[in-house]
Amino acid sequence: MLFPQGVAIDGATGAVSPATGRYVKKLSALRDLYASPALVDAFIAEHGDVNAYEVIEYRPEGSDICFGTTIMAPGMIGDEYFLTRGHYHAKKDRGETYYTQSGEGLLLLHSRDGEARVVEMRPGICAFIPPEWAHRSVNTGTTPLVFVWMCTIDAGHDYGEVATRGMRQRAVEQDGRPTVVDNPNYAT
Repeated sequence: MLFPQGVAIDGATGAVSPATGRYVKKLSALRDLYASPALVDAFIAEHGDVNAYEVIEYRPEGSDICFGTTIMAPGMIGDEYFLTRGHYHAKKDRGETYYTQSGEGLLLLHSRDGEARVVEMRPGICAFIPPEWAHRSVNTGTTPLVFVWMCTIDAGHDYGEVATRGMRQRAVEQDGRPTVVDNPNYAT
């Protein structure tokens, strides 16, 4: 039987207590997502294989919902900001929400039928991610980007299509500001 529980989330650090799981994504694991993998190699040679982001989850046994935090490090590879892998959901009729706690960033989204959208990520913004929309978070600030995510346990992750085709858009710095541009390497 499931029982109600209060779960503490630190909006500055992303700490979750109690947590049921966590994982860290190193920059090297994201190498091929950037326009220039060689720049990722150069960054790693100079700074080491840093943690690009960490996910901490609360996924109670027997529940139909789960939530957690993602803590994204600030950083840049050339003119591109640190980013997450990006994914669709394995269950095509499942959505998700991202509620930004601290930091700043952009949520890049595109639908399977060609629409592209961007949602600003800053404290107080809760992004609604409909089913069938690929989504990737980008930290455009100089401090960690921390957000709470919520979805159904069976939503699952489909990273394959985004890894193969890319995202329709990229977030880059132009004239000292975050700018969203079309991805010339997106495979249609």
